[in-house]
Amino acid sequence: MVDDEEIIAQRAYAITSLTPPMMTANIVNSFAALLVFYLDSQLLPQAVLWAAVVISFSAYSLWRFSTYRGKPFPKRLTRRSYRRTNIRAAALGLVWAFPGAVILPVTTGVSQAFIIALAAGTVSAGAITLYPMPVAALTFSGIVAIGSMAGFALTANSSIIGFAICSVVFYFVIASSVLRHERIFVSEFKNRRALDEKNREIENLLAEARAEAIAERKNAEKRLLQAQKMEAIGQLTGGIAHDFNNLLATIQGHAELLALEPGTDHHLTDPILRSTKSGAELTRRLLAFARRQTLKPQAVDLDHLIKDMVELLRRTLRDDVRIETELPPDLWPVFADPNLLANAILNLANNARDAMPRGGKLRICVANLPREGTPTKARDYVRITVCDTGTGMSPEVKARATEPFFTTKEFGYGSGLGLSMVHGFVEQSGGEMIIESTPGEGTRIEIRIPRSMEAAKTVTKPAIEKVLGGSGERILIVEDNKDVRVTVKRLLSSFDYRVQDVESVAEARKLLDTVDAPDIILSDIVLPGGTSGVEFAKELAATRPEIGVLLMSGYTNLETTRAATLGTDIELLPKPFDSADLAKAIYACCQRARVPQEQTLH
Repeated sequence: MVDDEEIIAQRAYAITSLTPPMMTANIVNSFAALLVFYLDSQLLPQAVLWAAVVISFSAYSLWRFSTYRGKPFPKRLTRRSYRRTNIRAAALGLVWAFPGAVILPVTTGVSQAFIIALAAGTVSAGAITLYPMPVAALTFSGIVAIGSMAGFALTANSSIIGFAICSVVFYFVIASSVLRHERIFVSEFKNRRALDEKNREIENLLAEARAEAIAERKNAEKRLLQAQKMEAIGQLTGGIAHDFNNLLATIQGHAELLALEPGTDHHLTDPILRSTKSGAELTRRLLAFARRQTLKPQAVDLDHLIKDMVELLRRTLRDDVRIETELPPDLWPVFADPNLLANAILNLANNARDAMPRGGKLRICVANLPREGTPTKARDYVRITVCDTGTGMSPEVKARATEPFFTTKEFGYGSGLGLSMVHGFVEQSGGEMIIESTPGEGTRIEIRIPRSMEAAKTVTKPAIEKVLGGSGERILIVEDNKDVRVTVKRLLSSFDYRVQDVESVAEARKLLDTVDAPDIILSDIVLPGGTSGVEFAKELAATRPEIGVLLMSGYTNLETTRAATLGTDIELLPKPFDSADLAKAIYACCQRARVPQEQTLH
């Protein structure tokens, strides 16, 4: 904001900057006047006195200017300082009016003409020099002009009339120019100050934007580092899971075979089977976090699933945890793996229970969420919200809540995989998870699952008696791990299947055109020799569609598998699996392949 004091200070600064040339001109003009008077033999005492006053005043002004040189000029001056400047201008005008009023009447010829010319030049120079302060400029010029006219009038010369007319016109022109330049000066000063203000605002905005950009870049680097860390853990998890699940499959298979032997002590085999199932569950959780687990998405009726979950939760949670639900009647079905979705809700409920050691309220709300996301990725979601009235999470804990193995529970009371598994499952299902929590006020976790455009279906499973048994179908096992291959072969043989096993795809191709060509091929996904089980399945779908294919693996890239087997009936059997899962999967594969009975019963 520009005020009058700033304008006054700027005007005073403009005049002060002209002090050296103005005072130097005064000294030169004084000596020039004395020289002219001397050469014209009219050097009067009053002229010498006048010149001495002018030279002294000018020298003092130059000394004072040199004393203040280099010091910052005040940004604001009071009106008192403004008046003092006008008074100095009037005093200086009286000094320069002296030659015209006192010396002019007593001189003649060249001296008189010089004084008149000197007065005219002084009026113009003073007006130009002092124009930033119009009052000072007009006062100075007016006093000098009036003094000159008064002295000329004392000469009793008749040309005084013409001189007066010229002086009035000249003074009017000078006054108009001074006032116009004064308006220009003030306008330019205000515009310059306004521009400076805008520039400062722009600089501040740029500084803020730069600070925000730097902060955002640091946050992005942190997020990238976290994402890279999570990706590295996910890759490590996937690699370990394959080998670990092969070990579990071998242990579980042999334990089941051992359990079938007469006289086996089941007190020895049952703990082995339980341990392998626990290991398989741990591996599934790790794969869920890494978003590499095998999903079997379908249209799921959330109303039915949540109601079933509530019955389970009432038996699982403590009596001091009150469960409330909100299920609108027009819920959309969601497209997700129903078992993993139920497991995710169970994990959230267990976390909520642990956050309420003295009891509280667990609320599960479900709602349709139409068209969420960016315009290019807008889609319908269904929102599942799990709220508790527990202890809540601090910002630091909330930031790490989905990290694997991070837990605030005491040692031995939690693995730290619950929320990471839920997060991985939701992300892999095409949804998102949002955590809101305040210490002492509870936690609200929202998961959004994509809507299914198909109605939920009731799936009927085949009876176990019909599943557990073959009719002599020929099955070829393609597996590079010898222990897994032998175990699976013995299990399938016990189900009345005729089984062959090979180590690679190259060996499997040799058996396709023989009399012992298989009806079903059970192949691992990761195989030696450069051809994976997925590629082999795709090849068979194109060349030998009558052969049923079932893929098994402890670690699968689901997206790659789906893309490669698109348009086929190929299913996935995750390792480790028990004998019942294996039998049902092989039976279902035989039904899809529609193996003729007369071909298999001979």
